[in-house]
Amino acid sequence: MKSSSLKVLPNYLSPVQELYFMITPPRHIMSDVSVLKDDVHYLIGHKFDDQFSKAHVPLFRYSDHYAKDMVRFVESKASAFKPFNILLKDFGVFYNGNKRTVYMDIVYKSPIQEIFEALVKEDKNYVPHITIAKNLSTEDYLRCWPYLKSLNYGNQHFLCDRITVLTKKDNQWIHYKEILFGE
Repeated sequence: MKSSSLKVLPNYLSPVQELYFMITPPRHIMSDVSVLKDDVHYLIGHKFDDQFSKAHVPLFRYSDHYAKDMVRFVESKASAFKPFNILLKDFGVFYNGNKRTVYMDIVYKSPIQEIFEALVKEDKNYVPHITIAKNLSTEDYLRCWPYLKSLNYGNQHFLCDRITVLTKKDNQWIHYKEILFGE
C-alpha cells in the first residue's frame, strides 16, 4: 500500500484568509454612487480614499485561519434572515477627527443592524451606509458637501436578499461568494 504524498495542514498552519462581508446594491444604485464619486473628484480637484471602490453596505471584515468556518457560520445565520427592502435617502457625514466621510443614508437601518448583530455583536456605533467619499480633509469636505447636501436623492430602494463575500488576493478584493437569505 502506497502512502499519499499529499499533506493536509491543520487549520492553525493554513494561510490566513481575509474576507469582507457586505451587502451590495443593484447596478443602478452602483452607477449612481459611481457618478457621485466622480462629482466629488471634480469638485475637490484630486483623487480621494475609496474613490474607486464599488458601492456597498459594509458589514464586517474577517482575517484568520478559520475563514471557511466563518463562511459556514454566516451561511447558517443567513438562512434565518428574510429578504427586505433597503431605502436610500439623501446623504450624511461621519466625523473622524479632522477627516470627514460622506455617505448615502439608509432610512430604515434596523434590519441591517439586526443582521450585523447576529453575525458580529451588538454595537451602537455601527451605522449602515454606502460610502461616497472617505477621509476627506475639512477643505475638501467644504468643497463638495454643499453640492451633495443640495441633491435630492430619495426614494431609491432595492431588495436585500443576500450577503456578498469578497476575499483579498494580491492586495485586491475579489468576489468569493454570495450567501442567500432564507425565504
